Amino acid sequence: MKGGTSLNNYIIEMVEKSRRSENSDSRPDLSKELSDLKEENTRLRNELRLKELILQKYESELYVLRHEAFSDQDKQGQREYDERLVVALRRGRSMGEKEIYSELGIDPRDAEAAKLVSNQLKGLMRYGLIEETSRGWRWIK
Repeated sequence: MKGGTSLNNYIIEMVEKSRRSENSDSRPDLSKELSDLKEENTRLRNELRLKELILQKYESELYVLRHEAFSDQDKQGQREYDERLVVALRRGRSMGEKEIYSELGIDPRDAEAAKLVSNQLKGLMRYGLIEETSRGWRWIK
């Protein structure tokens, strides 16, 4: 052993030296990796937010296409009500329009889709199946 140190002290000294060199080398790598992961996480969250907005827009457009028969309330003929709307209302609790739009995946700012939902609600009310309360729409039959 160099300088008259014991084997035990030499081994301990070498292990500590190795630990210090590993920690000092990996710290900058860990910091860089953490920074890169935070950037990637932010980028992915922004992408997800954008994709959710696009999906909601497409769902609103699809809703309009599927239920365009309700665009004119006075129009005669057979119409098929949105099953998701009926199922949501039949749960027995009152639902406000925002909650209904959310349930149907519709952007409340989409005037055409909102009009179609409103016309369906009015149609269901004319048939005596739902009523409008101060808390929203509620199934009564």
